[in-house]
Amino acid sequence: MKGEISYYKILGVNENASSHELRKAFCKLSIELHPDTTSLEIDDAKSKFQDVLEAYENLNNSNLRKIYDEKLKEKYKSKIEKNSYILNNLTVDSNHQNFVGNRRPFSNGELFSLFLLIVIIAISLVCSILFASFTGKELDTIPIWLIK
Repeated sequence: MKGEISYYKILGVNENASSHELRKAFCKLSIELHPDTTSLEIDDAKSKFQDVLEAYENLNNSNLRKIYDEKLKEKYKSKIEKNSYILNNLTVDSNHQNFVGNRRPFSNGELFSLFLLIVIIAISLVCSILFASFTGKELDTIPIWLIK
């Protein structure tokens, strides 16, 4: 089982395909992907053709196909169990009021971004106070509606 792509997807057939359908799909793909007859680059065509050949050899043999199907079922079941475990953890975590303990720590880049944000806000505040003082405006002003 190379990679994540199943043999059925490589051949483009259903999981319940008969040996005739497998043979038909293999013949079609072998004509398209054979390094001597394709317009693809030789290395790319060679690797794709080998994948098709491996898929056909494993699915055409009934014993190897049974073993392969069992492995796919186990892989599918483990994927479902893993996803349900994650979902169960999320529902358990959502019941807690304190979400801070469930978060991951900040990375160095995030900490640096927060530091820059605080520095920029502080500089903006200082600049606004300096600008107001140089233009002659008072910092403690009384609203006009209170004066009347």
